Amino acid sequence: MELMILEYLAAFFLFLSIVRPLIRGLWKLNGLTVCPLLALGILVGIFPAYGFRPECIPLLLFAVFLVIANMPDFLALFFGLHSDAYRDKGLLFTLGSAAAFAFTLWIVVHFAPPLDTDLSTSGVKTTFMQGGKLHVRIYGPAEPEHSAGQTEYSGLRPLLVLLPPVAGSFTVTDEVCMALRDRGFTVLTCSRLNFDSPSFDRSGMPVRLSFSGLRRLGNALSRGLRNVKANAGGRKLENSRRLDTLYLLRELPENKTLLSLLGDTDQNMIILAGYGAGGAALTVLAGRDDFSATFPQVRGIVAIEAPLLSSLEGDPLPDPLPIPTDPISRLFPQVYEYYESIKPRKITHISEIPKPGLPMLFLLSDRAIGEKSGRYETVLRAFGSSRNAALLVAVPGAGPFDYSASPKYYPIFSSLYRGAAQTETHRNWPELTASLITNFAVLVLENSHTVTAESEDPDEISDTTEPQKVPLTKTVLDKNIYFERGGVWQIPGVQTILQP
Repeated sequence: MELMILEYLAAFFLFLSIVRPLIRGLWKLNGLTVCPLLALGILVGIFPAYGFRPECIPLLLFAVFLVIANMPDFLALFFGLHSDAYRDKGLLFTLGSAAAFAFTLWIVVHFAPPLDTDLSTSGVKTTFMQGGKLHVRIYGPAEPEHSAGQTEYSGLRPLLVLLPPVAGSFTVTDEVCMALRDRGFTVLTCSRLNFDSPSFDRSGMPVRLSFSGLRRLGNALSRGLRNVKANAGGRKLENSRRLDTLYLLRELPENKTLLSLLGDTDQNMIILAGYGAGGAALTVLAGRDDFSATFPQVRGIVAIEAPLLSSLEGDPLPDPLPIPTDPISRLFPQVYEYYESIKPRKITHISEIPKPGLPMLFLLSDRAIGEKSGRYETVLRAFGSSRNAALLVAVPGAGPFDYSASPKYYPIFSSLYRGAAQTETHRNWPELTASLITNFAVLVLENSHTVTAESEDPDEISDTTEPQKVPLTKTVLDKNIYFERGGVWQIPGVQTILQP
């Protein structure tokens, strides 16, 4: 609610600045000269207080424009002089400014986030690890054991470890975790302090990235597939998620706090899922034989909209020059390194692609169906190189920022980055994502006796073998969802994740 009040207050100040030349009664109110500055200050303050709000950027840029356009009046007011330059801009400028203001305000109102953005607390337990740097949330069964409309589960719950997207973190996956919990999982998810945007401290307050941190994150996410320097930043994101995954898997059977929080959870049945850099990190781990040998309890992996930045190569970045001790001579290498850093270096080729040895589900935007190169080329190559059962799923109309609650909290992203299919169907993306993940997990876990390495002959599988049952709730999904098998498929062909 406070966010909307601040946005409307900034809009009111901009409105006063625009209409002042048209209303004679406002001409002598010299204090109105600072209205664009006040609006700009409010809009700038929104970002550190409420996080990155993309719908506010057009209005912010318009405020900057008005500040520059009214600079003579600001200077006159500062020096105690009289100025009516704001009246000399003409009717065309005023009407154009009014039109631009109306458009930017419409963006703010139309793409405003919901008022309630608090994280779920029912059945959720939290702990901090690594000296408070790693925040872990565990979604266990609420009271009573089952939610309304869901099946009451028997037996130990499988564990699903979910790596949220770095941009959005817990806020955009909280509903997905709740939906997965309601389908029978115990869900463990984590966020790293001053790494995810936002992260949360011990009191539950969001910790925002600095402007420079947001810039680096945005650069890695938007240009990591094209620019070498941005790609290096994306690789750091992948590496951090990889290290967090390995750390958690090692801690699960030994950490007393985690053991007590997990309760009735079967740690011999683990599904890993990750968004973006997390999904890419899991894909790389799935291609390592030592990973599956060290953690045999990991039965399957889900990579959600996760291009492999670590598989992209380009012109190498320059080695840093030695820094002279002389202060004057030290300036040259600093200027050179800055020039070299901003010099564009394009990604030129794809290097080694992981060959997953674990069952994998690649959940992608429907743009991947027609885009065999570019953003999805590394994912499609990993899908085709899989040494185990692999599935590629794309929901019609799904964009790169869907499969989470991002369309709810950042609706402008879903509008700007749509899927290829023009569908007007309103989808509950968290519920649909949870259903796809759960159906995949059921398929893998119930047929784990057939899901083995590529050396096993699928013709030797007995059709009379009874699959083991797992306490997960399956969902029948639309048949128009794009579904493709890949890798070494050893699961009975009659079973799918859409019509289980």
